[in-house]
Amino acid sequence: MTGATNEKSIIEVGLVLQGGGALGAYEWGAIEALFDVMDEIEKAGKKIEMRVVTGVSIGAINAACIVGSANRSDARARLAALWNDFMIKAPAFVPAAIASNIALLEVPHFYRFAPGWNFTYLYETRELLTTLSTRVDFAALNANEIAFVVTAADVTGGELVSFANQQVGEIEPTTIEPKHVLASGSLAPQFPATQFGEGSDAHSYWDGGLIDNTPLGAAIDKLDADPNVEKLLVVMNLFPLQSRAPLNYAEVNERVDQLRFGNRLRQDASVARQFNKLLKAIKETPDLPPRLQNILKDYKIVDPVEISLGEKDSLADPYGFRDFSQQGIQARRDRGKAIAYDTLKRHFNDKLAA
Repeated sequence: MTGATNEKSIIEVGLVLQGGGALGAYEWGAIEALFDVMDEIEKAGKKIEMRVVTGVSIGAINAACIVGSANRSDARARLAALWNDFMIKAPAFVPAAIASNIALLEVPHFYRFAPGWNFTYLYETRELLTTLSTRVDFAALNANEIAFVVTAADVTGGELVSFANQQVGEIEPTTIEPKHVLASGSLAPQFPATQFGEGSDAHSYWDGGLIDNTPLGAAIDKLDADPNVEKLLVVMNLFPLQSRAPLNYAEVNERVDQLRFGNRLRQDASVARQFNKLLKAIKETPDLPPRLQNILKDYKIVDPVEISLGEKDSLADPYGFRDFSQQGIQARRDRGKAIAYDTLKRHFNDKLAA
């Protein structure tokens, strides 16, 4: 992986993980590919490190496994164990199409069908707290130098709230617990809101993806402003831009989710690229006034890499959002790993050629 080297002293990685239910298995594979590439870069004599991981919903769960681990090898093991917990392992004679629909009733170690007495949700999610406590080392997560940021939507306040293990921009640090990760994945109306506090101090949270499914800002805020540090922003995109026309109500719901949760990333990524060009042009302008130089010193040129994980599979995997079957999870993991590895290799090879 010699193509990864350049004159800068270090590569800092910011990782952004979207929410998307069972599509998160693509992220599992893609994270493994990112780790593989980081290992290769280090073997080539270049320093590279993860600086920040942000996530929403299933992305928050994957992020917790990364930051709540001792090292990359431990993170790989924790992710594998977590997704093995979630797999619906139907007998071999049960068709995959049927096995994937079992998730309409329950996903092991995650949720089960149990409508609330007031009918504000369909599934009970307390089992996920136990799974998170088992698969994530929260003491390591809170002590880690890698920043961890997950988001949730304040049900009554209407604001996007961030929970972080350390100061990130204007986000104050919080001691992260399984409940914070659950709050980020409390997707309404399927799942109940997650409540913190009691009485007048109580706050209820839904899935952060309802407001913003791609928390880019926090990741950029945590990357080093030093121009000698190369800043690589890796963004996992789970939702395809194009798809066939829906044929039934379930497919309409799937397509609505694709459009709702995926398109914000494309808008934000486009703005980021334009900002990079503008910032680079300004910084290269000779004889900038000292006051302007002082203002610009905290602005960063970030190298974004968008990994489109579900794009090519959207027609073959129309129910991927809720397909937790063993076959579906394993196929997405393998596909995500292949796509991410190819994308990252091409990115570093293109940088070398430039």
